[in-house]
Amino acid sequence: MDKQLAVDIDSLTLEFAGNQCLNIPSLTVEQGETVLFFGENGSGKTTLMKVLSGLIRCNSGRLRVLGHDLTTMPDRQASQFRADYIGHVFQELNLIPYLSAMENIVLPCGLSNIRADNAASSGLTPEYEAYQLMAKLKFEDPERLKKDIDKLSRGLQQRIAIARALMGKPKLVLADEPASAMGSYSQKVVYKLLTTWARENGSTLICISHNKDADAFFDRRVNMKEINENAEFNPLW
Repeated sequence: MDKQLAVDIDSLTLEFAGNQCLNIPSLTVEQGETVLFFGENGSGKTTLMKVLSGLIRCNSGRLRVLGHDLTTMPDRQASQFRADYIGHVFQELNLIPYLSAMENIVLPCGLSNIRADNAASSGLTPEYEAYQLMAKLKFEDPERLKKDIDKLSRGLQQRIAIARALMGKPKLVLADEPASAMGSYSQKVVYKLLTTWARENGSTLICISHNKDADAFFDRRVNMKEINENAEFNPLW
């Protein structure tokens, strides 16, 4: 039996300010696959990630994510779909400044009953799952998780954003340069954790990285210039 697809794109286009920044004739990612995207600035990597999560709507074409058509899904439904099934590590992190580190990590369980149930099915409280994830990211000082986000280093903030994305076992994880502020050892820890976690939980992982050392951890790597016919004309991010 053929594997089901986590991502299925056909003739997808996105225009911004009169420029066509995404023109992807075809792209598929199998469920459970770990894929590394790379390319120069302006090639459309971050834009594609936000399209896959439903944060940006494409202008034309077909986009199916986890079997659901995001091109026709109403905004409110898309927002809940994202909360239920997608963990997103944003390049800009998007942590909530008025919440503590721990409150940021467990936030998905407050926004989605499905992810809260996933955490509970493991016999763990969301807080304990958060501690476990942070320990795997080589952070073992629970007291610091009580601090406000702006009191923590960029590297630690990235770890918190990763733990938040994995909380409640989402079916799809989108990670945009998740370890860019870390040293080489910590970067390898992050890529090993993300890929191992995805395989253990049957989740799909799509990651962006310029680090060639990350290649060995993923099932395959994709050059944006090979899938996006307008890779050099991307004015968004």
